[in-house]
Parts: sequence; C-alpha cells; structure tokens
Amino acid sequence: MGNRAVLRENMNKITRALCILMSVVTLSGCASQGTQGVSIADFAEHSVSTAAVPEVTSEPVQQESAPQSDVSSAEITAELSDPDSSADENQPDTAEMPEETTQQTSSTSAKPQTTASAVQAATKSSTSAVKEHTTPHSTVTTTPKTTVTTTQAAVEHTPSEFGSRSYSAVNYSEVKGIWISYIELAALLQGQSKEGFRSNIAAVYENCADLGINTVYVHVRSHSDAYYRSELFPWSKYVTGTLGKDPGYDPLEVMISEAHKRGISFHAWINPLRACGCSDISSYGSFPVYTFAKGDGMAGKYAVNVNGTYYLNPAYDEVTELIAAGAAEIVSNYDVDGLHIDDYFYPTTDASFDSAAYSASGYSSLSDFRFANCDRMVKELYSAVHSANSTAKFSVSTQGRIENNYNQLYADVRKWCTTPGYVDIMIPQIYYGFENSAAPYQSTLDEWDALAKQGGIPLIAGLSVSKVGCEDTWAGSGKYEWVNNSDIISRQAAAAKKCSSYGGIALYSYRSVFQPESSVSKQVKKEITALRDIL
Repeated sequence: MGNRAVLRENMNKITRALCILMSVVTLSGCASQGTQGVSIADFAEHSVSTAAVPEVTSEPVQQESAPQSDVSSAEITAELSDPDSSADENQPDTAEMPEETTQQTSSTSAKPQTTASAVQAATKSSTSAVKEHTTPHSTVTTTPKTTVTTTQAAVEHTPSEFGSRSYSAVNYSEVKGIWISYIELAALLQGQSKEGFRSNIAAVYENCADLGINTVYVHVRSHSDAYYRSELFPWSKYVTGTLGKDPGYDPLEVMISEAHKRGISFHAWINPLRACGCSDISSYGSFPVYTFAKGDGMAGKYAVNVNGTYYLNPAYDEVTELIAAGAAEIVSNYDVDGLHIDDYFYPTTDASFDSAAYSASGYSSLSDFRFANCDRMVKELYSAVHSANSTAKFSVSTQGRIENNYNQLYADVRKWCTTPGYVDIMIPQIYYGFENSAAPYQSTLDEWDALAKQGGIPLIAGLSVSKVGCEDTWAGSGKYEWVNNSDIISRQAAAAKKCSSYGGIALYSYRSVFQPESSVSKQVKKEITALRDIL
C-alpha cells in the first residue's frame, strides 16, 4: 500500500497498543494541516542579498496584554538569566546538565503521520520484559581520548517506514547561523494571532538577514512538546501559555515560510531526551511520554525524575524509537532544511538514573552502556532524517570541550565525527575566550578542526555572544577577557574561517545579539559591528 495508507494504519496500531499499555491513555489525533512552500526563485544561487532587505532594528511586535499562562514569570526569568550554563563547562569534572546550546515547494499538504518505528515502540507491552542491550562492547574504554566502539546496532530506517518528502533542502557551503530558543519564541508567540506571530517572526528574520545570517536553528520541541501539529507530542506551553492548547494555526509552518521568503535556511531544533517538568506530566496524558513516566512497569525507568524534570532514558528501545519517529514526523511533513539537536544527552552521571536497564544489559561498564545508548539514538535520528528527506541535514551541537562530552554526557563525538551514518554537520559550542586557561579558544577550535577533517564533515563553530561583557567564572586567568575586549567574536569567526574543515559559524543566541541586557548592550554593539566585516 502507499505511504499514507501505511502510516495511517501504523497510527491505528499505536492507538490500540497504548490503550493496552494503559487503560487511561489513548492517542489523540490532530487536525489536518497544509504546508506552505517557497519557490526556487526565493533561493536563487543560495545567497542572501542583504541590500534588498529593509533594516529592521526594532524589537519584535508584542501583544499589549497576554492571556493567562501556566508558564510562570519566575520560570522564564530563570531561563533567561542563565541561558547557557554550559558556559561553565570549563569547570573540571562537573556533572551539571548544560542549559540551552548555550538551535521547493511541496505539491501536497500533509497531516502529520507517525512512523512504523513508533509502532515498534508503542506495541511493546509495559508488563513484558524490556528488551535490553545484551551484546557486550567490543572494547571497554572510559578515557576521553579513545573512541568507544560497540556492536549494538541501531535501527535502520527506510523511506517506506517514514514516508518521504519531495522538498529539496537548501543549505549553504558557508553557514552564518544563529540559535533561536524556546524562551525567545515564547515572547513572540504568546497572546498572538497567526498574523501577529507572522509579523513578530518576520521582524526577527529581517534582523538576522540584515546581519548576514543565512541559517537559523529554531526550537520546535524543547520539552517533548511541539510547536507544530503532532501526533506524538502535545502543543508546547511556550506557544500559548498553556500546555496542550491548540493556538489555532501552525507556528512551524509560519516560521519556515517566513524564513524561506528571505533565503534563510531553517533547521528544526529539538531536545531529544528532556521531557517535561514533573508538575506538567498530567497534561501529557494522551501522549506516549505520559505512558513512559506513569505506565505500569515504566515509571522511574523510561522517564526519570532528575531535580524536578523528567528525562527520557535512551537505554530503552521504545524511547529511542519515539525520538526517531518524532524527527521523521517533522522532516516528512515540513519543508525544513535540517534537524538539529544540542548537548542534552545524559542529564546526570549518577548510576541510579538507569540502574535497572544497566543491570539487565550485560555490560560490565556503565560508561560503555551509556555510550552505546547515545550512539544508537544519534544513529537512529540520522537515519530517520535522511529516510524522510535525503536532502535534509542532521547536525549536533555538542559541548565545546571534547572531554566533557565523554566525562559528563556520554557522547562519543569522535565516533560521530569520523564514522559515516551519525552526523552531517558538527557544531561544537566553543564558548571560550582566547585567554581561557582551561580551554583556550584557538586550541579547542584546532582540536575540533582536526576531528572534522578526519571525518570529512563540515565544522561550524558555535560562538557565545551571551558572554560579551560578562565575567567568565571558570576561565581562570582569562575570566575578565569578555569584559575587557569588544572584538572577541569577530576574531573567533576569523580564526574559524582558517580551519581546513570550515563550514561556518553559529551565534548563541538571537536575544544576546539583538536584545542584550542594557548593562552590556554597548559592548555587544561593538562586537556585532566588528563581526559584520567578517560576515
């Protein structure tokens, strides 16, 4: 049968399976959607003509009064005041979970569809024995200097499982990118009509284009939620202020359309393992994440409470299959140019997080077990993206210090860079000054360049504008470098251009560039003025 018929039947299977898993849970369908394309002419020669773009420097349009919201002002303030705790990753042996990284016209409209792999996830009974990874590692390695290898195979997906999209993704040989996070989007979305949001996001893109930005990494799923019509995840509370509330239009459709009008490549940014605040879980009742957190035999294993937030456990096939299905749902139904994840892998080094799965796994090393799980998840994401649209790119934004990926997050970035089938593009968060005593920018950049060159993949240097004008706590003798200089970002961009694997730069974040705190705004302006000459 055709792809649509297969996917429709799969959705029916998922619904029946989850009803068996939990009698109180049923999968809810969502209304049909159409997609808005953009003509080839909008991407002529894959270049951005900033001369034709009017200068827009005002803040995006805001609604005078916002509706009642279950997003607390304290929550938003906390997120904005510490947008990238990964900036403190210089601190040796810290296990703190990093915060935000710190990111042709289709002829048919499509209702979001789930995938055959999601069927595999949902149809496994919660009362049956969990399929564990019983194949031991071929090597046992715990040091960050050696790639971890595993014989555990990831699920290989085919176009027939996910359906394919005819859209030809547009990506630039030199990326000039910027991250736009869910918190920034909340200010643009809440209280807005479709046209109000369109005006807001258009102003954001105008600012980006005026600077020379040609690629955006935009949050579309930050907490196992959705900024689009999804069969697998509820509407994000950052869209309307209330989790699960339909805004009456499709924000992702608007974001893509407005980006493409301006020749901007759009990459959908998801956090694969962060689920939701524990207080929000009841609102996920008709979706798989709720079953993972509260289902019989799953609670505390499939979704684990870490300091008041549920994180999905990648040790279980059901979890990684849902994540892959969610990626395919986006790429197969929208004209995205890529799918992007950041450094939200294991949220803790505490052995209790996945003790049950590890005990049943057959692995003799917890580190090897976790490396294998992250490997499988990343490989399945790569497969899902390319099966849904072979022209789309899959990128990962990792911790800037290579060893931190091994010591804290169990992310085998060496393997991902050098082994085909894991990533298309690597975007490390090299959020360090040149004088940083723990991780100087230049030597860290060189290390990543050598790794990317070995794997033959583009390296995009992630640069943190959020540090401009601020004391860099963990930088040792370089802690005041960002206070005493106003050309660091431009020098970092210039250094990145000299890399043999250079693929571009990405700035964290939109707010830091265009809406900085008043205390650093003059210094940021000087940094961006200097950066313009590089871009």
